Amino acid sequence: MSVNLRFHLLKVGHCSHPECVTQRGGRFSATPFPALVGLIVHPQRGPMLFDTGYSDAFFAATKPFPERFYRWVTPVSLPSDESLVRQLARHGYAPGDIKHLFVSHLHADHIAGLSDYANARFFALRAEVDAMRRRSRIGALRRGFLPALLPANFESRLSFVEDFPRVRLADSMKPFSEGFDLLGDGSLIGVPLPGHTAGQMGVLFRAADGRDVFLVADACWSLDAVRRDRPPTWIASQLFADKRAYLDTFYAVRQLLATRSDLLIVPSHCESTWRRVSDETR
Repeated sequence: MSVNLRFHLLKVGHCSHPECVTQRGGRFSATPFPALVGLIVHPQRGPMLFDTGYSDAFFAATKPFPERFYRWVTPVSLPSDESLVRQLARHGYAPGDIKHLFVSHLHADHIAGLSDYANARFFALRAEVDAMRRRSRIGALRRGFLPALLPANFESRLSFVEDFPRVRLADSMKPFSEGFDLLGDGSLIGVPLPGHTAGQMGVLFRAADGRDVFLVADACWSLDAVRRDRPPTWIASQLFADKRAYLDTFYAVRQLLATRSDLLIVPSHCESTWRRVSDETR
């Protein structure tokens, strides 16, 4: 990772549901789960996004039945000032400035804004897209997918991560060992994070302040749960593509958290991480 990238962590809405679903021993009360998005600025390639969080398109896609159940099960809030387009404007960027959009996975809370970025190339793991293609409307909904959120030309703008050069990660990233060089200069590495969905991806890069940053999407929902060895309950695991693979990834993050105090690990829905990191990356 020879090129340092500017990094801003943005909160683009949140949903609420009981913490006890996402971690064993969690509270029964409703807990906010922010939809966190990475704004990553490359010195030559300009602004790039890791996911998009929620958008108005989510509410349109969940207006009909049976998709409305998604909104009922995980109530969503998106204040106008948390719109990703508005937040980008505060950083001096328009949607058309985004040429690279890295999709961790295709759950609705990660891709609801894809259609706002008409100039972006999308990057995703092949297994993730193939799994979505195979699902019926009801089957997709049961797994958290809302195909209506995908732009009509999604496939023609899609690059599969597996087609990029495979690279070995530094020994300090063990037990994660391999990734994909997504920009060709070693600055942004796509790292498979299997289990939660068929093809979930995180990204690893070095920020402008010299820290290594690992955006781990839904490999875990809370760093506190990882530290306390509290993986999700069986209820949440019913949504996973592979429960065993999810736990392997969860414990890999746990090992990394214990050995790399210098590494900034960012799950996509961790409220405590948002509170700690947001001021640092404004």
